[in-house]
Amino acid sequence: MAAKMKILIIQKKFMGDVLVTSTILPLLKKKYPDAEISILLEQKHAQILIGNPYVNNVIFFKDSIFKTLAEIKHQNFDLVIDGYSKIETGIISLLSGAKTRIGFFKKYNQFFYNFPIKRKENAISKNTTLGIEHRMQLLEPLNIPFEETFPNTYILEEELRNARKILSENGLSENDKLIMISTFGSSAEKTYPIKYMAKVLDYIVDFQPDSKILCNYLPSQKELFSEIYQLVSTKTQQAIVKDFDTKNLREFAAVTSLCKCLIGNEGGATNVSKSLKIPTVTLFSPHIQLKDWAWSSQPDLDLFLHVNDFVAKSKDYADFKPDYFKNQLREFLEKVI
Repeated sequence: MAAKMKILIIQKKFMGDVLVTSTILPLLKKKYPDAEISILLEQKHAQILIGNPYVNNVIFFKDSIFKTLAEIKHQNFDLVIDGYSKIETGIISLLSGAKTRIGFFKKYNQFFYNFPIKRKENAISKNTTLGIEHRMQLLEPLNIPFEETFPNTYILEEELRNARKILSENGLSENDKLIMISTFGSSAEKTYPIKYMAKVLDYIVDFQPDSKILCNYLPSQKELFSEIYQLVSTKTQQAIVKDFDTKNLREFAAVTSLCKCLIGNEGGATNVSKSLKIPTVTLFSPHIQLKDWAWSSQPDLDLFLHVNDFVAKSKDYADFKPDYFKNQLREFLEKVI
């Protein structure tokens, strides 16, 4: 009996990148139905893959490249697809022992791969955008044609039960008008100005007075949340579920799956929301381009907003005033709630 084909996907970080890279998994399984697919990534980003039916094994980066490489060599992979394509992962790809090695072309790493792929500049589909389609390009040497494919986050039944329990403990249920907020970005430059976000929250409550606002933020961002809370109106303060908290990504994803929509800063939260097919409003920081990350499997529902839609060539988040998209936000909420 012939041995199963063994495939390794490398995407060291970040959570949004891991999620987008997962779009190639069903296409690989379609081409190689009996293949065993493993993913190499940092342990803290692995939560997003729980429940994914296309992943057979998850391998974590060790504290040295030598330890990581030793485990990869031991696995005897036939095919390595390096979605991260930095020097470290290029070396791992080269020395993995795999006969077929695919990664993104860069001047300093092209020698690590049999097939160094040059990223294209224009997307085939407006819905998938370059963020997904660049990953699709990694399948071209395998003669796997482009398909419009989107990330999916899989929620387990016990996670849904726990999410309902979290809501109940906060006096809520999935029948309420629950709106999840991606309150802050992963960095200051990816965070919509706090005074503007406070105004957005006021708009939401003005448009949907019966809504309940769940603000998602990291423990390190608690002081920032307190600042926003003090800036919003009394009516908005009453709509915000102040003690709401989720312990990890899985709890956040499960609770978000019970919400009517998610609104906020582009990043992991908005990517998870879209992967759950929850209608999403994404606010993009000036240096992030819509053509790269504004992917949507529900283009009639999701709303993507960028400062350059309103102030041409601006690189300053301060130019992105909430009044500019007030009407669009109202229409979005009327459509999804």
